[in-house]
Amino acid sequence: MGTSQEFQNYANGKVFNNRGQIMDINYVQTDEPYDGQCVSLIQGLMAWASKPCVARGHAKDWWFNRAGNGVLNYFDVVSGPPQNGDVGVSVGGDARYGHIFIYWEGRALSQNVLGKPQALLWPLNYQGAVWGYLRPKFYTNVSAYLATQLIKENGMATFNNDTAIVIHRDSPTGPSYGSFVKGEKQVYTEKWVGLGHRWISWLHTNGVRCFAAVSGSESYGVDQWATISAPETKDIELTQEDGVATFIVDGVHKHYDNPSGEIFGQCNSGDEIRYYWKCVTNGHRYVVGKEGDRKVFVAVSATEDRSQMWAKFTAPEEEKKEESKPSTTEPSKPSTSATDLKKNVKGYGVDISEHNSSDIDLSQYDFVIIRASYGEHTDKKFEYFADKCEQLKIPYGVYCYDYALNDDQARAEAEYICSLVKGRNIQMGIWFDMEDADAYKKKAGVLTKERCSFSCKVFCDYVSAQGYYTGVYTSTSWLGTFVETTYPIWVANWGTNNGEIQSDQSSVGVMHQYSANPIDKNAIFHDIDFFKSDPKHDDPKKDENGSDSKKDEPKNDKSDENSSDSVKKDEINVSGINRLIEMLLSIVEKILKLFK
Repeated sequence: MGTSQEFQNYANGKVFNNRGQIMDINYVQTDEPYDGQCVSLIQGLMAWASKPCVARGHAKDWWFNRAGNGVLNYFDVVSGPPQNGDVGVSVGGDARYGHIFIYWEGRALSQNVLGKPQALLWPLNYQGAVWGYLRPKFYTNVSAYLATQLIKENGMATFNNDTAIVIHRDSPTGPSYGSFVKGEKQVYTEKWVGLGHRWISWLHTNGVRCFAAVSGSESYGVDQWATISAPETKDIELTQEDGVATFIVDGVHKHYDNPSGEIFGQCNSGDEIRYYWKCVTNGHRYVVGKEGDRKVFVAVSATEDRSQMWAKFTAPEEEKKEESKPSTTEPSKPSTSATDLKKNVKGYGVDISEHNSSDIDLSQYDFVIIRASYGEHTDKKFEYFADKCEQLKIPYGVYCYDYALNDDQARAEAEYICSLVKGRNIQMGIWFDMEDADAYKKKAGVLTKERCSFSCKVFCDYVSAQGYYTGVYTSTSWLGTFVETTYPIWVANWGTNNGEIQSDQSSVGVMHQYSANPIDKNAIFHDIDFFKSDPKHDDPKKDENGSDSKKDEPKNDKSDENSSDSVKKDEINVSGINRLIEMLLSIVEKILKLFK
């Protein structure tokens, strides 16, 4: 037996059958031993706790028949809000059978959601209306704090308590080290759950570790004593530095865009990150790498000085190779292979978004690709960069970063970006950015070849029908794995990402994103005219009979018809008279010239 956290760590990503065994299967089984069914996850919980895995009916029977099927021998009925590890029983997709899951951090650890057999964390509302919760009697309660249980998280707590919240030093039960009153704020770098509370933790400037409770419950969102948000950050000054950071601790979060941005993963001991900048802020030292068109910030020190480092540093491999080369008195010459890599290139450009600086000198490029949208949201700098390209007369195209989970959303994304570029001179096409840099598709359970390929088709079919050149941005590793398309490819292949072209991708795509150092760089294998569009213009709306929406006035009698015809004739005659006058004036002007 163990804690609810230990079971969550044990079960996440695995597939259980109704005997509580872990199975190697990638589909939900509809007969014995019911691999991947929702009830089988709870049998996995029972087996983990060394409790009997016996049949207790469908998922709903764990709640409605709990008094007679032995459930109450191992579970208590929850009368208040759920806590991490509680077993929830809900309507699910079919109330005849119900659904069962394990509550965790405001979400649900569940099997057989959207056809996925793995035990994965899903939004709580995916489970349907909840009938009730059962609390296992067999979890081991953690009564002592261990430093190894700290979870890395950058945030700011704004306290809303009516009574002072005590600050403890060294541990959640350590000596008092001050207090917070209502309205005070604290930036923190770690969190911990236990002893009936949720806690934030940080290192004071003198190196003392501090703790403060931010909740009267261990459950997320219950009896909150503080509001949690991203730290307030000023403009971050980045210092250029190329290197590789190798981590020597576990659980260091990776953030998008800034040190307190969205957490999308973590670095553990032995993991490496290639970085291009560094900065010091928010109580840490950070290295800054790149994923797609976004910067990635990772803390490499527990403090702003170098007293408690979380990583060690080395030069990039390409620099090491340069250093190992023997010196020569002759200047180096471009190799034949390097020249061959560029033989098919027709122009060079960049792709940019709101994550890039507004003062980029675009005049040095042959073309620019601008992120116009992500999902159905407009990039904050789209209009600025588009206007700038038009002022500089630089050909530009646009792209949409995909967040579609189904065909309808893919079409909606296409309609959205087409509405954004309406009336603009799009010379380099509209592109569909197919990747999953923030694991959105993976978390939603739609990171499949079928879904990604269908989204590409739906988006590009619509954009193409509007008269725009269109294609798909993706990486070489995704082609054939997650993406199959007949539309043109804008392929991402960086090599070692040293800022130079390291491969000829002209046989793969029409455009090549060859580096993200220090900005996303691209090469095209066709002239600009190859990517031209001929967008449709709005036609007069037709009624159901195909007539113009501006309908004719009703004709009540013959006089109306005659009146209408006479007006038309008058219009024609006036037009003809005007042309005749223009012709006569032209003849007169020529005759006068003869007598000069």
